[in-house]
Amino acid sequence: MYGEWLFTAFLLVFGKINCHRIIKDKCATDVANKVANLITEIRSECTLTPPDDLDFRPSDCGDLKKAEHKSGVYKIYPDRTSSFQVFCDMENYEGGWTVIQKRTNGYVGFYRDWEAYKDGFGDLQTDFWLGNKYLNKLTEQGYYILRIDMWDFAKNQKYAIYEKFIVNNERSGYKLEVAGYVGNAGDALSYHNGYRFSTKDKDSTSRKCATKCNGGWWYRGCHYANLNGNYLKGTHRTSGEGINWKPWKGYYYSLKATRMMIRRA
Repeated sequence: MYGEWLFTAFLLVFGKINCHRIIKDKCATDVANKVANLITEIRSECTLTPPDDLDFRPSDCGDLKKAEHKSGVYKIYPDRTSSFQVFCDMENYEGGWTVIQKRTNGYVGFYRDWEAYKDGFGDLQTDFWLGNKYLNKLTEQGYYILRIDMWDFAKNQKYAIYEKFIVNNERSGYKLEVAGYVGNAGDALSYHNGYRFSTKDKDSTSRKCATKCNGGWWYRGCHYANLNGNYLKGTHRTSGEGINWKPWKGYYYSLKATRMMIRRA
């Protein structure tokens, strides 16, 4: 049935064929309405939603985990009023994780301006940056744990956990507060503790690190971690321009994939 209506709609729109020649007892308005309803059905299947309970407004993926939801895109309400969509990882490491950054293939460029990093960009199902204003909304609720997973092109995996992760408001320059490292990747992010976020058009460093390192990050002078740098596929010639994690692979190796996600402590 779906295929019939989609085919009819295609002919109507692109072939400019009169509706009465295709379905004698149906008008163009009827066809258009059915196609619109079908699109709504498809979208509802692609985006997961919480139960039909107006009082249930999850503040993060941890709340959805308690309600036994599976991994997917959900709408959350950190301040109980306004909302935004996030990807929830309910499968790895006991679940309940709100994914804030993901890189897998280089199709999404991360060398962007302040507003892009503020609002977020990319596709929540694949590669993206959630958005600094949303990181602030989430982490101002209380203490959050940050987990970073990273992979090289030889399929080796390392991780870094920080038992405290806070992104302050825009007035502070989205200043980073991070502490309590545990993991096997080496502690790179503590080097950036207390520093403001920088982008190519709003750089808080004297060395113009965002431009030099081709990304947006809490640059210092310039970095030990550069997870939003260029996607350079392994070994590269220029120091510090790739997806680098200094303690593990140094400044001349760009990682294949990264994932940053947070959960209440």
